[in-house]
Amino acid sequence: MMKKNDRVTGTCLNYTFEGLGVVKVDGFPLFVKDMLVGECGEIVVTQVRKNFGYGRLMKLINASPERAEPPCKIFKQCGGCQLQHFSLAELQRFKTQRVKDALERIGGLDCHVEDALMMEDGWYYRNKGQVPVGVDKAGKTVCGFYRINSNDIIDMDVCLIQHELINKTVQCMKRLIGEFGNAEVFRHLLVKVGFSTREVMVVFIVREKRVAELKKMANVLVAEVPEVKSVILNLNQRADNVILGDEEELLYGRPTIVDELDGLRFEISSKSFYQVNPVQTVKLYNQAVAFAGLSKDDRVVDLYCGIGTITQFMARQAAHVQGVEVVAAAIEDAKRNAARNGIVNVDFVCADAGEYAARIADSGERVDVVCVDPPRKGCDERTLEAMLTMAPRRIVYVSCDPSTLARDLKYLGERGYGVERVQPVDMFPWTYHVECVVLMSKVQK
Repeated sequence: MMKKNDRVTGTCLNYTFEGLGVVKVDGFPLFVKDMLVGECGEIVVTQVRKNFGYGRLMKLINASPERAEPPCKIFKQCGGCQLQHFSLAELQRFKTQRVKDALERIGGLDCHVEDALMMEDGWYYRNKGQVPVGVDKAGKTVCGFYRINSNDIIDMDVCLIQHELINKTVQCMKRLIGEFGNAEVFRHLLVKVGFSTREVMVVFIVREKRVAELKKMANVLVAEVPEVKSVILNLNQRADNVILGDEEELLYGRPTIVDELDGLRFEISSKSFYQVNPVQTVKLYNQAVAFAGLSKDDRVVDLYCGIGTITQFMARQAAHVQGVEVVAAAIEDAKRNAARNGIVNVDFVCADAGEYAARIADSGERVDVVCVDPPRKGCDERTLEAMLTMAPRRIVYVSCDPSTLARDLKYLGERGYGVERVQPVDMFPWTYHVECVVLMSKVQK
């Protein structure tokens, strides 16, 4: 019987969905960080459960040719990205297989999955950083990310997956927080960057509303980082892990910044949902449009539309697109964005996706294509039922979680829609996350 602190030797046979290596010792699976398929190593057992355990790689006996040297000096401590030891080719195989495994295991679907669309230069790609602020044991201000499975902040000067302007802004703020002596006031720094415009928004997420003091800090920040066009105070006095509070006040500049995707300009507020990797977002959205196979006669419903990004991509090909989103501020952003881009064949409705989809279905209004881009939890049953009642020719499902995607595809598949195309897109290089675009079509009886 295996127990904690045992030392074993084993070969990595597969990966978990988080990219941990799966090593079987006498048939008992151990999940081991930092191992690639085909590698053999000496492992110490760190945890044993009923049907599996965890181990730590102590010595690599033979390395995979797909092993890469992680360039980040805090890679092993930080929980921000987990797979820097993968080559790009191995990362592509892992993400493609992760989608395929979920569709087979959860959805019971035996369908072809295209190779994941990768980002060749997958560094400095994030346009949003949510950075915790704290004080170390020596009283020094720290800004970084949490150590894996803990609330300890790993201090960071440069994050290799965040835009250079985020790194520059965080470095400046860390120094200013130390100089102002108000680290206890800050919970997080939220920094957003428009890749095309290089406009920066900084949100001070704080426990106390020290407006005069924080305005002084904002003015110094803007003088040192002139790309900053917006500084917002966000008051969060909650006792949970929710990052943004409800109350906000503009400390400097405009309440929004602007970015551009494939010729379309979008206004971004502090609470807007906007994909974090603009380069890959264009690939993702263009893939969704291609799968939709739109003509100038087609009417589209875009559920969970956010600030109207996919809606406007679709509108360039369709007769009319209706975007539905429950967040009122996002709908206001969407309306402004469409007007900014001169797109008139759209309208936006602030409503729960399932509730409004049911209303469309009950009205009998013709819908040719439904596009759905739900949160990680996927669609609820009411939304799926409404989509079925609308009876579109095609459903384009954009997903950020292969497991809930597989569950929803199974539901739709058992009720008259077949999977035609599955295209994973690597929106989050060097992490285990993967987005996916799926085309479903109504099965002809």
